[in-house]
Amino acid sequence: ALRRLPFNTRPRKAAADRGLVFLVVVNIDMNRETEWWRVFFTGPWSAIQALGYPRRQTQLEVDFLVSALALDDADRVLDIACGVGRHSIELARRGYDATGIDFSRSALAMAGRSASEAGVQPSFVELDMRQMEERESYDAAFSFFSSFGYFSDEENLDVATRFAVALKPGGRLLIDTLVTESVLPVFRERHWSWADEARSIRVINENTWEPIAGRIETKWTFVHDDSRVETAHSSFRLYSYRELHALLKTAGFCGLRGLATGTDEPFGLGAPRLSLIARKAEGKGKVGL
Repeated sequence: ALRRLPFNTRPRKAAADRGLVFLVVVNIDMNRETEWWRVFFTGPWSAIQALGYPRRQTQLEVDFLVSALALDDADRVLDIACGVGRHSIELARRGYDATGIDFSRSALAMAGRSASEAGVQPSFVELDMRQMEERESYDAAFSFFSSFGYFSDEENLDVATRFAVALKPGGRLLIDTLVTESVLPVFRERHWSWADEARSIRVINENTWEPIAGRIETKWTFVHDDSRVETAHSSFRLYSYRELHALLKTAGFCGLRGLATGTDEPFGLGAPRLSLIARKAEGKGKVGL
């Protein structure tokens, strides 16, 4: 049985804590009607990604992915919104044929450098998931760390349908994300945390729950130890378990089951994260999108 993973969302940085000075403010304007995620992940969040993540955290997450997706040695695996590619790289270390896609050229450049340092060769492709067109190419796919739900409901369904099209018959999908059952019981309008063990970036979140839209609107403030203060906005579609289950069924998946991410325990109210696992239904993904 898998034990609960100590998921740590804080990257690391080997630097001394120099304190915080609130002097220079860089405001990154992300109107809610724009593609906020495009600026967010190439702006403030790229500094967080550059700090790196503990190797053990990635190993444990990939242990979970391998088990939950029942990966075989010969499987081709698609890492959707791979970011800096840490999961694809760890999968390649274990002998899997891994491909990571992401819209961010800078994140993929970091992924390529990390893969070279690790001596492995996963494939990395610069691609917006809304433009995926591969057909029956992968045995398994995953979207980890709340990378699903950035778009409108119609676009999110289209993206999920593209996931099905990309999978071989019987292919497996895992979406790791936040849902209402995990967020709302502990919802806070404002909270903060350190981004790394060296306390070089303080991250402040101001959250608004929009119940009709089903979205969490967040103002992010990143306070750096070099006197910079950046602000950014995100808008995340917070599905309920039932809504996300129905969406994947409509997109062409069956055999759905939910786990508390990082464990072999069924997902339940209050679990920190949901991993929804599904299988491509027979005859799906054969026609044009």
